[in-house]
Amino acid sequence: MKKRDDLDTFYSHIMSSLMAVEEKENFPRYFYNSFLAGENIVYQKSISEIKKFNDDWIATLETYFPSIDRIISQPFSTLRYDEEIVPIEKAKKVNSTSIRHLAANSHLIKEIKDGEVIPKKILTSQSEIEYGIYENRFIMTLINRLISFLSNRYEVVKSNIESYERKHLNLRSNFNIFNSEVAMDIDVVLKNDIEDSDVKEQSKIYLGRVTNLTRMVSGYKNSPFMRMMEEQKPVKPPIMKTNIILKNPDFRNAYNLWLFLDHCDSVFYDIDVEERDLDIAPAYMYNLNQIALITYALVLYNQNLLKKEYDASNLIKYERKATKLVKSHAKDVVDNPSAIVIEDNTINEYYLEQNKRVFKQKLDELLGEDVPYEQALKSALTQTIGITNSLFQSVFDMAAEEEIMDAVEKKNLVDKLVETKKKARIAQLIRETKEADYKESVNLEKQQMKEISRINTRIIKESSKIRRQLKDQARRQRLNQSLKATRQDRDSAKDKSKKLTENMKAVKDKVETAILQEEKKINEQLLRQAEKELISAEKARARAERQEVMKRLKEERKQALENERRRFQEHRNLIRDKFKEMKSKILDFEKKRREQEILLLREKYRKMREQEVARIKTHHSQTIQST
Repeated sequence: MKKRDDLDTFYSHIMSSLMAVEEKENFPRYFYNSFLAGENIVYQKSISEIKKFNDDWIATLETYFPSIDRIISQPFSTLRYDEEIVPIEKAKKVNSTSIRHLAANSHLIKEIKDGEVIPKKILTSQSEIEYGIYENRFIMTLINRLISFLSNRYEVVKSNIESYERKHLNLRSNFNIFNSEVAMDIDVVLKNDIEDSDVKEQSKIYLGRVTNLTRMVSGYKNSPFMRMMEEQKPVKPPIMKTNIILKNPDFRNAYNLWLFLDHCDSVFYDIDVEERDLDIAPAYMYNLNQIALITYALVLYNQNLLKKEYDASNLIKYERKATKLVKSHAKDVVDNPSAIVIEDNTINEYYLEQNKRVFKQKLDELLGEDVPYEQALKSALTQTIGITNSLFQSVFDMAAEEEIMDAVEKKNLVDKLVETKKKARIAQLIRETKEADYKESVNLEKQQMKEISRINTRIIKESSKIRRQLKDQARRQRLNQSLKATRQDRDSAKDKSKKLTENMKAVKDKVETAILQEEKKINEQLLRQAEKELISAEKARARAERQEVMKRLKEERKQALENERRRFQEHRNLIRDKFKEMKSKILDFEKKRREQEILLLREKYRKMREQEVARIKTHHSQTIQST
C-alpha cells in the first residue's frame, strides 16, 4: 500500500506542477495546437497468455518406471568362475577340470606312492556372482539417458511454465511544428503474472509430476544397482535383442522406453490467448498529450543546447524509408506454439527399427511373388541402395551430363567450373564412402568364410573324437569278451577240480584272486591312458580355437577403429568445407549490398541537401523582399 500511496502523491505533484506551467507559458498551447492538428494514433490492449504443456510423455514414463523398479531391485546375474593354482594344502574343492589340468602339467605332481598321485599344487575354481551382463549394462545406460532426458525437460518446463498478462500502450503521432516534421512513437508494455488459482494449480501439478520423475530417476542413480554397475561400460546402439530383452516383460518395457526416448525429442504445448481492447478516458488522453509535450520539449531543448557539439561530431548518412500503417502491432502477435526441441535424435534406435521394418516388408513382398530368395534379396538391396543414391542426387544437386552441358552454355564458365569442382568433390566423397562400405562387405564375407572353415574344422575334430571313442569302445568290448572267455574257462576248470582235494581248492582261490587283481590293474591302466589322450586332445583343440578367436577379434577391432576414424575425418572435412563456402558467399553478398545502400544514401542525401539549400535560399530571398 505504501508504493501505491507514493505513486499517487508523485502523480499529483507532477500533474499540478505541469498544469501550473501550462497556464503561465505560451509554448504548451502552441504545441497542443500543432500536435492535435497532426495525425495521432493511440493503441491500448490487454493480452493474456496461458501455456498448457502436453503431458503424454509424462504418462508414458510413469507407465514404464515400475518395470525399471523391479529390474534394479532384482537384477539378473550369472556365475563367473575364477581359476587359480594353489598349494594342495589350500585347495578346498577339486573337479574334473582340476584332474585334467594336473594330467597335462606333470611338473605339479609331488610324488606317486602306492599307485596314488600326490600333487604339490592343483588348479581350483571359485564361482562368483557376475552382474555385469549385457542386459544390466543396458539398464544402466537407460537410467543415465533418463537423467539427461528429464533434467533438460525440467529446466525447459520450469522456465516456460509461467503464464502472464501484457498491457500494451502505443502512441504514434506525426505533426508539424516550428517548420519541422515530428514523428513520435511512445511504446509501453507492462507484463504481470496472472493471478488465477486454477492456472497456477495446473502449472504446479504439471511441474510437480516432472519433479517427481526427476527425483525417481535420481533415486535410481543412487541405488545399489547403479553403484554396483558404475565400473561397467555403457552399451551403444543398436541394442542387441537378447532372449531376456525379448521375453522378459520388464526388459521388453525397458527396450520400448529406449525407443520412446529416441522418438521424443521435443516438448509440445498449447497457448490460450485472451485479448481485450482497453478504452482511453478523456483525462487519460490529456495525460498522454502531456507526455508528448514533455518528450518533445526535452528533446528540442537538448538538441538546441548541444547543437555545436552535434555539428562537430562525425556525420552519419542514412536513408529514411516510408512508414506503413498497420492495424496490429508486431509485439502483440502471439506466435503459434511450436515444440521445444531438446535432443537431436536424427539417427537412433527408433529410425533404425523403421528402416529395418521397411526393408523386411520389401523383401517379404518379393518373396510373396514366388521370386527366389537370392534374387529377392538382391532386388531389395538394389532398391535400398537406389534410395541412397537418389538422396545424394537430390541433396547435392548432382545433375546429369546433358543438363550440365546445357547449363554451361547459359552460365558464366568460371562460376560453372567452381560449381562442377564442388560436385566432383562431393562425388569423390560419395565414392570413398561406398568404397569403405564395400570393404566392410568384403570383410564380412571373409569373416563368414572363416566361420565356415572353423565350423568344418570343428566337425572334423568332433568326427575324429567320435572315431576314437568308437575305437576305445571296441577295445573295451574285446577286453570284456576276453574276460568272459577267461571266466568260462575258469568255471569249467572249477567243475573239473571238484574231484581234487581241499588243498587244491585253496591254491585255486589264490590263483583267482591274482587274476582279479591283474584284471583290475589292466582296466585302470586302459582308462587312465584313454583319459590322458582325451585331455591332451581337448587341450590342443581349445588352444587352437582360442588363438584363432583372439586373432579374429583383434583384426575386427582394428578394422572397425580404422573405419570409424576415416568416416569421422571425412564428415568433419565436409562440414568445414561447406561452412567456409557459405561464409564466403554471405560476406560477398553482404559487402555488395552495403556498397549499394551507401551509394543510394549518398545520392539521396545529395538531392535532399540541394533541395534544402534551394528552399533556404528561396525563403531567405522572400524574407529580404518582405523587409
